[in-house]
Amino acid sequence: MAEFPEELDFLSLFECEPTMLDNSKDYPFYYNEATYRFSNGYEDFIVKISPAYGEVKIQAIKSDSNRLVSILDLKRIEKFEIIANTKELASVLLTVINEDSQQIIEIDFKPYFKQVFKEHLTT
Repeated sequence: MAEFPEELDFLSLFECEPTMLDNSKDYPFYYNEATYRFSNGYEDFIVKISPAYGEVKIQAIKSDSNRLVSILDLKRIEKFEIIANTKELASVLLTVINEDSQQIIEIDFKPYFKQVFKEHLTT
Protein backbone atom coordinates (compact mmCIF):
# COMPACT_ATOMS: atom_id res chain seq x y z
CA MET A 1 0.00 0.00 0.00
CA ALA A 2 1.36 3.40 -1.00
CA GLU A 3 2.24 5.92 1.72
CA PHE A 4 0.74 9.37 1.19
CA PRO A 5 0.20 12.36 3.52
CA GLU A 6 -3.27 13.16 4.83
CA GLU A 7 -5.65 15.50 3.02
CA LEU A 8 -4.95 18.38 5.45
CA ASP A 9 -1.21 18.07 4.77
CA PHE A 10 -1.84 18.59 1.04
CA LEU A 11 -4.09 21.60 1.76
CA SER A 12 -1.27 23.16 3.75
CA LEU A 13 1.43 22.30 1.18
CA PHE A 14 -0.41 23.51 -1.93
CA GLU A 15 -2.34 26.31 -0.15
CA CYS A 16 -5.52 25.60 -2.10
CA GLU A 17 -8.63 23.42 -2.09
CA PRO A 18 -8.55 20.50 -4.52
CA THR A 19 -11.10 19.57 -7.14
CA MET A 20 -12.17 16.03 -6.34
CA LEU A 21 -13.09 13.47 -9.01
CA ASP A 22 -15.92 12.19 -6.78
CA ASN A 23 -17.49 15.05 -4.82
CA SER A 24 -19.66 12.91 -2.54
CA LYS A 25 -18.85 13.39 1.14
CA ASP A 26 -18.89 9.61 1.71
CA TYR A 27 -15.93 9.00 -0.59
CA PRO A 28 -12.64 9.03 1.38
CA PHE A 29 -9.75 11.19 0.18
CA TYR A 30 -7.39 8.20 -0.06
CA TYR A 31 -9.61 6.48 -2.68
CA ASN A 32 -10.40 9.63 -4.65
CA GLU A 33 -8.47 11.70 -7.19
CA ALA A 34 -7.58 15.23 -6.08
CA THR A 35 -6.47 17.98 -8.48
CA TYR A 36 -4.66 21.01 -7.04
CA ARG A 37 -4.08 24.18 -9.09
CA PHE A 38 -1.73 26.77 -7.61
CA SER A 39 1.14 29.13 -8.40
CA ASN A 40 4.38 30.23 -6.75
CA GLY A 41 4.35 33.52 -8.72
CA TYR A 42 6.81 32.21 -11.33
CA GLU A 43 5.31 28.86 -12.30
CA ASP A 44 1.74 27.54 -12.32
CA PHE A 45 1.13 23.97 -11.22
CA ILE A 46 -1.48 21.29 -11.74
CA VAL A 47 -0.99 18.37 -9.36
CA LYS A 48 -3.22 15.28 -9.60
CA ILE A 49 -2.98 12.76 -6.79
CA SER A 50 -4.63 9.33 -6.50
CA PRO A 51 -3.23 7.86 -3.27
CA ALA A 52 -4.92 4.44 -3.47
CA TYR A 53 -3.45 3.84 -6.92
CA GLY A 54 -0.07 5.41 -6.12
CA GLU A 55 -0.47 7.84 -9.01
CA VAL A 56 0.90 11.38 -9.14
CA LYS A 57 0.93 13.78 -12.09
CA ILE A 58 2.68 17.13 -11.77
CA GLN A 59 2.58 19.74 -14.50
CA ALA A 60 4.61 22.96 -14.26
CA ILE A 61 4.01 25.90 -16.62
CA LYS A 62 5.94 29.19 -16.76
CA SER A 63 3.51 31.86 -15.56
CA ASP A 64 4.65 34.75 -17.78
CA SER A 65 4.87 32.83 -21.07
CA ASN A 66 2.50 29.88 -20.50
CA ARG A 67 5.40 27.64 -21.63
CA LEU A 68 5.41 24.06 -20.42
CA VAL A 69 8.35 23.45 -18.08
CA SER A 70 7.72 19.87 -16.98
CA ILE A 71 5.25 17.00 -16.86
CA LEU A 72 5.88 14.18 -14.45
CA ASP A 73 3.34 11.34 -14.71
CA LEU A 74 4.06 8.49 -12.30
CA LYS A 75 1.94 5.37 -11.83
CA ARG A 76 3.68 3.49 -9.02
CA ILE A 77 4.56 5.89 -6.22
CA GLU A 78 5.48 3.88 -3.14
CA LYS A 79 5.99 6.88 -0.87
CA PHE A 80 5.04 10.57 -1.06
CA GLU A 81 6.81 12.65 1.58
CA ILE A 82 6.53 16.34 2.34
CA ILE A 83 10.07 17.40 3.24
CA ALA A 84 9.51 21.17 3.53
CA ASN A 85 6.34 23.16 4.05
CA THR A 86 6.89 26.77 5.07
CA LYS A 87 5.81 30.13 3.68
CA GLU A 88 9.08 30.35 1.71
CA LEU A 89 9.74 26.69 0.86
CA ALA A 90 7.59 23.78 -0.35
CA SER A 91 9.28 20.52 -1.29
CA VAL A 92 8.30 16.86 -1.69
CA LEU A 93 10.10 13.57 -2.16
CA LEU A 94 8.55 10.80 -4.29
CA THR A 95 9.83 7.23 -4.15
CA VAL A 96 9.25 4.55 -6.80
CA ILE A 97 10.49 1.04 -6.04
CA ASN A 98 11.12 -1.24 -8.99
CA GLU A 99 12.34 -4.82 -9.06
CA ASP A 100 16.02 -3.87 -9.27
CA SER A 101 16.09 -0.14 -8.58
CA GLN A 102 14.72 2.67 -6.48
CA GLN A 103 13.87 6.03 -8.03
CA ILE A 104 13.80 9.18 -5.93
CA ILE A 105 12.28 12.38 -7.30
CA GLU A 106 12.70 15.57 -5.30
CA ILE A 107 10.44 18.44 -6.33
CA ASP A 108 10.53 22.02 -5.08
CA PHE A 109 7.39 24.10 -5.64
CA LYS A 110 8.60 27.19 -3.75
CA PRO A 111 10.42 29.48 -4.08
CA TYR A 112 10.98 28.19 -7.64
CA PHE A 113 10.25 24.91 -9.40
CA LYS A 114 13.07 22.39 -9.31
CA GLN A 115 13.05 18.69 -10.10
CA VAL A 116 15.86 16.25 -9.22
CA PHE A 117 15.63 12.62 -10.35
CA LYS A 118 17.92 9.93 -8.93
CA GLU A 119 17.95 6.18 -9.47
CA HIS A 120 19.73 3.67 -7.27
CA LEU A 121 20.27 0.01 -8.10
CA THR A 122 19.06 -2.28 -5.33
CA THR A 123 20.56 -5.58 -6.54
